[in-house]
Amino acid sequence: MRSMLLLALTPALLLSQTPEKLYSERKYAEGRAAADAQLKANKNDASAMYWMGRCLYSENKIKESADWFEKAVKAEDKNAVYHFWLGNATGDEAEKASKLRQPFLAKKVQHEFERAVELDSTLLDARQGLANFYQMAPGFMGGSNAKAREQVAAIRKLNPYRGHFAAASYAQRDKDIPGAQKEWEGAIAAFPDSGGPYYQLAGTFRQQNKWDEAFGTYERLMKKFPNEPVPHLGWGAVAALSGKQLEKGESELKWFIANTTLEKVGVPNTGSAHFRLGQIYEKTNRKDLAKAEYQETLKVNPQHPDAKKALDALK
Repeated sequence: MRSMLLLALTPALLLSQTPEKLYSERKYAEGRAAADAQLKANKNDASAMYWMGRCLYSENKIKESADWFEKAVKAEDKNAVYHFWLGNATGDEAEKASKLRQPFLAKKVQHEFERAVELDSTLLDARQGLANFYQMAPGFMGGSNAKAREQVAAIRKLNPYRGHFAAASYAQRDKDIPGAQKEWEGAIAAFPDSGGPYYQLAGTFRQQNKWDEAFGTYERLMKKFPNEPVPHLGWGAVAALSGKQLEKGESELKWFIANTTLEKVGVPNTGSAHFRLGQIYEKTNRKDLAKAEYQETLKVNPQHPDAKKALDALK
């Protein structure tokens, strides 16, 4: 009886496990399997092709993802999102391509982003992609600062919040750091209940080794969002990087670790907290404690780029 009941329920269970749902749950392998099942039922299912591409992209299988986005575009040419993701994956592919292939791939990126905007002029990600492309590509590959600024202006008109981000990103790529800071401060003033601009501003200060300004920005975040744990991590990270205010930095990192969970803050933040605490212990000549934190970093994130090097250096 139980087996018959399971057989009766199986089709409904399969239908509920769509590639999109599995992707949202970060179950990428299962998402690909669900997309494959849909394609077996309908080989022209553009949505299944698209989600196959998204899962592969999230698994850092860029070339394979681009191939699936290409198939989705061919199956449903008038879908702006499919064109955007094809351009996005192709751009990532171009970064690692040979110099001979880069011009061809650059033209494809440009075409896909422009096609996406042509199909949906409100698709902000596509406009941001175009702004990035126009600013970063050399002129013979289609680059144009004037066209980049046009896209930034369009984004600002469609969505003022995103407009600040687009303008700040443009300024940073143009090495106009004061201009970027002005945009982040403008975003904070216009959207005081959003934490994003604060983090970006703090990151800009960190890039310039303006440690006191970075500390101050995280303190503004803590005051504005007292229940948000990540500013404590940021404060501790600045202490570890700068060698300043190490005692308070240690306290902030310990607070973060004690008051968060892996599920809540994710692998990168959890691993970073342990790594930065290890750095503070190392700077204060507590090598055994530093080793323990670096080991904890690798337990959380075996792919952490610096923890293994730091651990090996202490042996």
